[in-house]
Amino acid sequence: SNRIWVALLTNGIFFFFISLAVLFFIALQYAAEVSWSVVFKRIFEAMLSGLPLMIAIVVFVIAVGQFGGHHIYHWQHYDASWTPDHPEYDHLLHHKSFFFHPFFYYPVLLFFMVSFILFARYYRKKSLEEDQEGGTRIHFKNFARSAAFLVIFGYGSSVISWQLIMSVDAHWFSTLFGWYVFSGMWLEGMVYALMLIIYLKGKGLLKEAKGGHIHDMGKWVFALSFLWTYMFFSQFMLIWYADIPEEITYFKARIDDYTVIYWVIFFVNFAVPMLFLMDAEAKKNRGLLVLVGCIVFFFHWLDIFIMISPGAMKTEAGVGLLEIGSFLLFLGVFTFIVLKSLASRPLLVKNHPYLEEGKAIHHH
Repeated sequence: SNRIWVALLTNGIFFFFISLAVLFFIALQYAAEVSWSVVFKRIFEAMLSGLPLMIAIVVFVIAVGQFGGHHIYHWQHYDASWTPDHPEYDHLLHHKSFFFHPFFYYPVLLFFMVSFILFARYYRKKSLEEDQEGGTRIHFKNFARSAAFLVIFGYGSSVISWQLIMSVDAHWFSTLFGWYVFSGMWLEGMVYALMLIIYLKGKGLLKEAKGGHIHDMGKWVFALSFLWTYMFFSQFMLIWYADIPEEITYFKARIDDYTVIYWVIFFVNFAVPMLFLMDAEAKKNRGLLVLVGCIVFFFHWLDIFIMISPGAMKTEAGVGLLEIGSFLLFLGVFTFIVLKSLASRPLLVKNHPYLEEGKAIHHH
């Protein structure tokens, strides 16, 4: 009975992460005073439009579990008032009961979710205002707001990864998990943005984006694939080397019961970008980028799936028609929302201070 809820949660988290990664990237571009990505600014802003819906789906699934609608999160059915003599007393869950208490868990979760939505609306609103006003006032205001957002995101990205994903395996913990999830999140956002950019270029739009701009996006995909691989290996290697029973349970559940899926995810997400995007010219080849992007995109969705399903469904999980169908449904809905948002405003910003530099600098 958990299968449908797991599919909803997996896809909700995956596409929420895509929007969140782009929100982080927008703030990062402001904080670093970057010019090359200005021609893609409206693409990134459009990808923020799916954020409220995906957050609503994720929060809804968690709330249903709190009222007994599913059993994805074991901690939702544990009573912190149980004492050691209670037959269902759980030492580890009791130790973490403050973090999982509804009066702590939900306010913290909602604080970060609402913060993300408000910042996303702020960036989209100010972008249109900048088109009308010009000058540098809004730009420097965005610069200051981005510094504040990056602090919130720095804490929030790790905390929500613990709340949404790591708590599925409530008895397990990893100090690298937040970074691991963050690296995958960032890569997913860049891959989706790159696919959207190539699609628009194929329609004869976004003429300001030259080969150098596509090359830069390809470099992000290539670099972030290595970052994700490094985080995967570091987390696995340290836990495997220590061989502490309470730490290896997470990997045993996946390696023993989902051996092929688990290792294929690792080798495909590492080897495909490394082999096909190593050459500089390959990062400008749109056809090759689409092929690599589609493979990486699907296998990172599979990475989110394997982080959630074994803990929620034990040995009963699997990738079937329900999982693939729900993934395609979410992809279609998310893309429809993004394209509708993209069509509602000019494709290129007008008065950004770095627009001309972004169109010209080393991108001829």
